[in-house]
Amino acid sequence: MTVKVMTDSAADIPANLIKENDLSLVPTVITFGDEIYYENVDINMEKFYEKFFSSSIYPKTANPTLHHQYEMYEKLGKEADEVLNVVISSGISGSYNSALNARRMYERKVENPAKIHIYDSKLATFGLGLIALKASELTKQGMGGEKIMEELENFRKTIEIGFTVPDLQYLHRGGRLSRSKFWIAKLADMKPVIYFEDGKMDVVKSVRGHEAAVIESFNTVFEKKGKPDKFNAYIMHSRNIESVNLLKEYIEETIQPKNAKISVGEIGMTIVTHTGPGCIGVCLDTEYKFFDLS
Repeated sequence: MTVKVMTDSAADIPANLIKENDLSLVPTVITFGDEIYYENVDINMEKFYEKFFSSSIYPKTANPTLHHQYEMYEKLGKEADEVLNVVISSGISGSYNSALNARRMYERKVENPAKIHIYDSKLATFGLGLIALKASELTKQGMGGEKIMEELENFRKTIEIGFTVPDLQYLHRGGRLSRSKFWIAKLADMKPVIYFEDGKMDVVKSVRGHEAAVIESFNTVFEKKGKPDKFNAYIMHSRNIESVNLLKEYIEETIQPKNAKISVGEIGMTIVTHTGPGCIGVCLDTEYKFFDLS
């Protein structure tokens, strides 16, 4: 029995890891008004930021299209007995429903279709990426789709994500933050510390100053994991190297873990559209092997 793994471009997995781990991606739709792009297909990060800062139109995202999902099911279904689609959290995106609709179409149109499994990661950016990479590893152990889904449920519990943004307007504008929390933080000139809880983003605390929020975004997940001595910290950012260096220095010199590995990756355009430039956070993992995102 063979299983192929696919995921969203929102997983922010570097191209070399995608290739090495035999993953397939479906692109998120990025729009600037009437202009439609597919993430990392016909628009790269440089072009995205150029348009983000020069355009009078604020970008938006849409789920991977039914067409792209269906095409990938059809392609991978010819190569394997089962296909596992690991999607961005249904708590912040409609990708899960899009994947379900594409599966219905695939099963209706294709004779002798492969078994399609859809896994709601309840995470985003490299948290989603870690789950997709883990799924790929499990396929190499000969596991079937159902068993892999069970293993992913346990693995997901080992991952924590915390982050902060310089400006809440982007999360509020995209509907990812309530109006009341937006105005409370804005009027108090406070910076948010945001945490993923059961697939949704929530402001767990507000602190004064961006640097303090960067530190607290790490402390929140570090404390949630019981302040472990061993962990992998994936610092994800959107054009914010200054804060990356601040957080690395804090982990290495203040926390001083006995066995920790740190890697830095760039947040993709799916997430930046909703958080805005300058977003920085950490994906903390205490159980899995380390990946170099550089």
